[in-house]
Amino acid sequence: MAMTLIPHELYVGEVFFPPMLVDAALGLLAATITARLSNRFRLSRYFYHPPLVLIALTVIYTGLFSIFLIPG
Repeated sequence: MAMTLIPHELYVGEVFFPPMLVDAALGLLAATITARLSNRFRLSRYFYHPPLVLIALTVIYTGLFSIFLIPG
């Protein structure tokens, strides 16, 4: 069985971080950028509850980042 080069933890100095934490941080950043762009181009007026859309985008981006970018 071949060893994969995907790390199970990410570390900075002597502190280990789970990959899901990095995925969630990147997902929140991407969702915030998307929400600001939707506010800028006035697309958020079509949403019933924009903060709920931000949470949904965070979950979607976190899932996509955990599948494609940094799998755990």
